[in-house]
Amino acid sequence: MHSDRFFILLSTLLLLLLAAPACDRQHGADDTPVVVTSIAPLGDWVRAVGGDAVRVEVLVPRNASPHTFELRPRQLRDAGSAALIVFMGAGLEFWAEDLLANANPDAAVLRLSEGAQLLQTGEEHTHDHGDGHSHAEGNPHLWLDPLFAADAAGRITEALVKILPGQEDALRNRAAAWKDSLRALDARIRTARAEWSQRLFVEDHSSWVYFAARYDLEQAGVIEATPGREISARELGALITRMREKQVRAIFADARKSSRAADVLAEATGASVARLDPIGSESTALRYLDLMRYNVREMTRILR
Repeated sequence: MHSDRFFILLSTLLLLLLAAPACDRQHGADDTPVVVTSIAPLGDWVRAVGGDAVRVEVLVPRNASPHTFELRPRQLRDAGSAALIVFMGAGLEFWAEDLLANANPDAAVLRLSEGAQLLQTGEEHTHDHGDGHSHAEGNPHLWLDPLFAADAAGRITEALVKILPGQEDALRNRAAAWKDSLRALDARIRTARAEWSQRLFVEDHSSWVYFAARYDLEQAGVIEATPGREISARELGALITRMREKQVRAIFADARKSSRAADVLAEATGASVARLDPIGSESTALRYLDLMRYNVREMTRILR
């Protein structure tokens, strides 16, 4: 008799344990929908619209590069709980297909670069997708254009409305306030830009081309033409010659890492170095608006 009751109790517990993952596939432990994003700025955009109604998980740590980042097994497992996955696309997340192969099949996927006019800068992001061929993409650094961020807010809002159908008004109100903040950021950048006497710059990686296109700057050269590949002595000499010929006085270097090549260029040409951050870190800023203000202050210091 006791053994029968024990068997029934054990069977019930096993059924509950088996059912729990199915009920929780798209939600966190507190039943809050999980949104997975690739990089911190996109996570910040989702939080600005979703507020406390979503739990945002960012895959790429702030001290890592999305171009060389490798997914951890835990992150592949966690993708199974996502209700929405937000990528930049355009080749930035070359590991995206591996993540999606392990994701919840019911999860919505939003690639923010889709439909955008990608710039072909000559230093495109080329990756081997496992078929024996390298596929070139346009430049993916769209998030550094605040007005692209404002447009993306609309697409993020529509995606969140689908997973939070009872909170549409709140989502749209937060999205409107977020867009106002981004337009105010754009106005602030234009005010700063009016004081800049220089418009040419060299950067260590082609991160700022969309920002440059928006605010009438011009990239005159790049140190790291391919992500992760150091510049050769011959290429460095040619870049020094070009900077002298064009009288380039500004170098944009990544604040999150040391750049010996940028320092050599500055010494050889008399240019000044701005330590910019495209993703965010504890030493610069963690939130998108603060990060962009930091970057503009650094640009102002050497371009004015």
